[in-house]
Amino acid sequence: MSEITRVPLRAALVAERRAVRRALGAGALVSLATVALAATSAWLIVRAAERPSVLSLTVAMGLVQLFALGKAAGRYLERTETHRAALGAMARLRATTAAALEPLLPAGLGPSTPGVVDAVIGDVERVQDLLTAVAAPLVAAAVAGLVSAVALGVLSWLCAATLGVALVFVGLVAPTLAARLGWRDEEEARRVHAALTRVIDDATRHGDEIVGVGDETWLLARLRAADRELDQAHRRRAWSQGVVGALTTFASGVTVIILSAESISAVRHGTMDRAAIAVPVLLAIAALDLASSVAPAVVSLRGDLLAATRLGDLANIAPPVSEPPAPHDLSTRPDAVIARDLSRAFADHLVLDHASVVVRPGDFVRLRGPSGSGKTTLALLLAHFLDPSGGEVLLGDDPYSRLSSPQVREYVGFVDDEPHVFATSLAANLRVARENATDDELLQACRAAGLGPLLLTLPEGLDSRIGGRSEQLSGGERRRLGLARELLAQRSVVILDEPTEGLDSESAAQVMATIRSTYRDRAVLVITHRTTDVPDATLSLELRHGEIIAVRDEESLGDGEDLGAVVGDGNGVLEVRGE
Repeated sequence: MSEITRVPLRAALVAERRAVRRALGAGALVSLATVALAATSAWLIVRAAERPSVLSLTVAMGLVQLFALGKAAGRYLERTETHRAALGAMARLRATTAAALEPLLPAGLGPSTPGVVDAVIGDVERVQDLLTAVAAPLVAAAVAGLVSAVALGVLSWLCAATLGVALVFVGLVAPTLAARLGWRDEEEARRVHAALTRVIDDATRHGDEIVGVGDETWLLARLRAADRELDQAHRRRAWSQGVVGALTTFASGVTVIILSAESISAVRHGTMDRAAIAVPVLLAIAALDLASSVAPAVVSLRGDLLAATRLGDLANIAPPVSEPPAPHDLSTRPDAVIARDLSRAFADHLVLDHASVVVRPGDFVRLRGPSGSGKTTLALLLAHFLDPSGGEVLLGDDPYSRLSSPQVREYVGFVDDEPHVFATSLAANLRVARENATDDELLQACRAAGLGPLLLTLPEGLDSRIGGRSEQLSGGERRRLGLARELLAQRSVVILDEPTEGLDSESAAQVMATIRSTYRDRAVLVITHRTTDVPDATLSLELRHGEIIAVRDEESLGDGEDLGAVVGDGNGVLEVRGE
């Protein structure tokens, strides 16, 4: 793993280094107290059985109490300091990840951006285990093993050697075997879980459509097959963990038996004090118990490091939009977007080829085209989420190349077909667009965007939680949520990608009528595949082979004559001449 990919997590841990040191120190304190308590208790039990004077046991009794209190205090300190360090580091890592992710959305992560964002969120949650579930157990096991081996070496070199061999097996060999089995099984479980998630996502977002065309049997078969695969993957992982756990337990048991025999022999030969006969056994039990936590930590370590690597790789992704070093100040409020001779290529594939269009106040433009024709690419270019390969886009009289992304997006809004739903309330999701919006304004925007039926199903209305892993929104509801946000923002130019997808004809007509009335004096570009979505469009456009052409309303895709000649106005801006 390169140094670059380590930076975000390392920087977060370095920033919280004092808390990390306290956490690991507390873990080491617990290990020392555990080992010392086991050894002292073993000596005290045997010595007390010899019925000496009570005064001769006072020191040992005091030590037992001290180590017991030290273990309890250390455990409390370890929990609090470990979680304090982990939470502090995670807060910094989340901020760093958000800063790296923000300029890449929505066009910089490829066509599956929502899935990538979910994966990034999962990686952030995953790496928080590095401190609590990996680093702390490893430090505790290392300290316990070292101290136990040294302490036994004082009593009997043979017992120390036996314990050393056992610690090597439990702390090194078993974790290596666990890692080989666990990493393979974990990757398989992750793959199958991702496949099942995709199936469930399809069922949640497109279940109505699938049932409508009679494919529910196919959908249920996919769900059952994915569920069976996941069960099998979990069983294989449980079997592997069980094998490693059984070997560890067996090795610990054999070690205890051998140490018992060696202790008895040492006492008989006078090389070990009789009161210390139980010390090797109890010391080994304590040390091996701590060492047994290494295997699960090592299995988790690889996944945590891979997650940290992926988070670090975000910084290596080039942003889809280049920002000017000194953005130009807008002298007036712009209200038009002009595209001149736009070209855009992906991996040597030309999606747009010298496309030109202008959207001014009062325009209500409909843009159609077959899937893959470049409609969304054009929308991303106009909203300044992508840089063109050729040509230019202007906001009023200023080219995008001279403006920062925030400047453009203050006046140009874009609602894509997969708006992100945050893991919070409906109201908070809406106030992303306008922080000071009142509840009445939120309700009005919801109803205008066609979210009225959803509001009726939410038990707490605007305060209902709608995002996160328990999200129940369909694809159409997500689009309407994005539309509601845009209605609240009310920018000068708005680009809508399939705003009525998933709505029946009557609801779609109501939504479009609301948009038309709301943006009567502003500029609207609607991307759609249905002619009926924008019946009163001032201009109908189609994307064909990377070029924009004007068409009659009644024409179907790919079939009609062009509506007159499509020419430039001398500046590369689209004009339409009537017949």
